[in-house]
Amino acid sequence: MSGASTYLVVVVCPEFTPEQAREWIGAGDVPELARAKRVDLVDIESGHWPMATRAAELARILAAV
Repeated sequence: MSGASTYLVVVVCPEFTPEQAREWIGAGDVPELARAKRVDLVDIESGHWPMATRAAELARILAAV
């Protein structure tokens, strides 16, 4: 795939902060996201399994996409 992605990209950040994700993307650690035109980063302080520990909040995040 060449060029910037035209897909909506949302990264839910359960065990890392949006700032950490931005650093990884900027450093080239996640090349797929670096190619996206827009990446929305959503913080949810839930730990590894947000679908179990913060299900309602995760559902609201996904419904807003």
